[in-house]
Amino acid sequence: MEDQNFARCIEDGAIVSPTQGTGRLPPWYSNPEWIGVVLADLAPWTDTKDAFSSHLVRVERGCEVPDHLHESQWEWNVILAGRGRILLGGREVLFKPGDTFTTPPGIHHTIVADEEDVALLAIFVPGLK
Repeated sequence: MEDQNFARCIEDGAIVSPTQGTGRLPPWYSNPEWIGVVLADLAPWTDTKDAFSSHLVRVERGCEVPDHLHESQWEWNVILAGRGRILLGGREVLFKPGDTFTTPPGIHHTIVADEEDVALLAIFVPGLK
């Protein structure tokens, strides 16, 4: 099976929410601390009463989501497009579209887009503020 650009499917699809109704993808915004990383909030923590949050994330080729951790959130990432590598708790793993990663609270992780742009879906429980 050849890689599909799942990110494009989500970007072109409808976003349906009981609090927001039906609409299109919210505006992209740059992470102020990470060069080449942009996000679009699909379900911000304010809409879920802090139960979870979900975000589309794009990392430009040659850029990364640098080493960080979340004190209280579990994070689940689904690679939607692109190939790269994740450093997860001191272990390096190559990824491709369709791969998923679960990161418990307190675990350091880095996402690197070496040769291609990477798109992923990030879900946080509880929601990321």
